[in-house]
Amino acid sequence: MKKFFTVLAVLCTALTMSYAQDNISVGEINGTSNFLTLKDHKVYYEVFGQGDPLLILHGNGGSTKGKHRLLSKLTDKYQVILMDNRCHGQSGCPEGELTYLKMADDTNALMQHLGHEKYYIWGHSDGGIVSLILGYKYPAQIDRMLVTGANIRPDTTALQNRLVELMGIYPQIPDPMMSKHIELMVKHPNIPISKIKEINVPVLLMVGDRDAVKLEHTVEIFKALPKANLCIMPGTTHFIDSEKPDQLIYWLNEFKKPFKAPSTVAIMEEYAKSLSGH
Repeated sequence: MKKFFTVLAVLCTALTMSYAQDNISVGEINGTSNFLTLKDHKVYYEVFGQGDPLLILHGNGGSTKGKHRLLSKLTDKYQVILMDNRCHGQSGCPEGELTYLKMADDTNALMQHLGHEKYYIWGHSDGGIVSLILGYKYPAQIDRMLVTGANIRPDTTALQNRLVELMGIYPQIPDPMMSKHIELMVKHPNIPISKIKEINVPVLLMVGDRDAVKLEHTVEIFKALPKANLCIMPGTTHFIDSEKPDQLIYWLNEFKKPFKAPSTVAIMEEYAKSLSGH
């Protein structure tokens, strides 16, 4: 209990501080860091490079630091924007239940603050869930999205059975913040498939063939998306950007090409017409 109050005191102190933009460097790549002040907390974010804005949303328990190793392969084509979700990294953690809907509201606030007309978004795991919410709730500023390892339900219809069982121990975790993170995955998300059908921006939906998310659940999401392509990464778990970084970078670069949804059936119908002379 003493540890809990110590963590809470540190967070409260952090929320009362004033912040100014700082210059930061990751290797030879220079950028800036800052805090966006919202109603009940501050959101930490970083910006690197020039070009079309690519907003990267991290997974559960992660932070901006987890994506720094990819910057050298992205900043030649994108202005990379990294942010810490609420209750993660250097962002604040307001009272109340932690939900993906609140994270999506924070993300939209940052997008509005930065003021770009359109954003490319890559969201992984929790970040992928937030991306899907942004897709139906705040689509106006989204050009397209890469969504990796995302689920829309927290149960065994979506996630591997053993993982759901393991996550159930979150009340026993002594670290209050880690417990809060795991509780989030146990209770959320609960996104109706009808909302996924409302996402009218192009989506590249990606999953490892040995992911935490079941393949059949990813296919369910794919079939509901109006404009989507599906990529199942072979020999890969939930940690796609660690295990197959070059392939992920390849698809992020392909990302900028016009969206296509070719149909084998349509091609064969045209071929059949040519054979019949009609």
